[in-house]
Amino acid sequence: MKHFSLIRSGALSAISNMALDEEIFKRYLGDGIGVLRLYRWQSPAFTYGFSQFPESQMDLPACAADGVEVVKRMTGGGILFHNDEITYSFVGSKSDLGEAPGVFVDYRNICGFLLRFYESLGLTAAFALEASGFKDRCASHELCSAAHEKYDIVIGGKKIGGNAQKRNRQVVFQHGSIPCGIDWNFARKYLKFLPDGLSAYATTLAEELKVVPEKDILEEKLIEAFARTFNVSFTSIRIPPPSHGKGNFNIYSLPRRGEG
Repeated sequence: MKHFSLIRSGALSAISNMALDEEIFKRYLGDGIGVLRLYRWQSPAFTYGFSQFPESQMDLPACAADGVEVVKRMTGGGILFHNDEITYSFVGSKSDLGEAPGVFVDYRNICGFLLRFYESLGLTAAFALEASGFKDRCASHELCSAAHEKYDIVIGGKKIGGNAQKRNRQVVFQHGSIPCGIDWNFARKYLKFLPDGLSAYATTLAEELKVVPEKDILEEKLIEAFARTFNVSFTSIRIPPPSHGKGNFNIYSLPRRGEG
């Protein structure tokens, strides 16, 4: 059985969330200890892929005036709106995650824990390429929720959440969102291109379940799904909050290889 560190960092600012994800990735390059992190958002925010230019797609002055954070991710993909959700990130080796050495990227295997998670909620989830009508919907889009790519997770043909990766040789980092609900009317105030009828392409737990479990319960189910899928055991790690909620984390409580 493999051993990972587990971080449940609660709700942080958007810049702190992205800073901590980057530090976890960089830390792994030095010590090789796998990490699963679960987190949330202090207030509504947007993240965008490392190669995007948000000024062409968002009303940044309006975001600044309303205190809505807009932060770059270290991963690719489109713009994501974060608010009422739980979010995960993990880092490990290809072998930790069951990806064969000769395979470049095995999204089906690595994202399998998400299917297991949704199944634990009584939902039937699948990869987008397995859904009927995929060929009509498999188009890229600047908004992550509006894009249907092969290994996006769908429920009833509608995309739920979004996931993105960063790789460094044998190292895999991935983070993604699991939306409990999305207020598209709020998001529309800041996005220049939000398509009409988005509810026909994207869904949330609130739309699929009669009652959405508490976020602590959702996190526990996600942890269990990850552990069962990758045969992982965990040691919980407490992360001290960043100064002034602005990032600059020092994960000094995360043990290095060979330490206690």
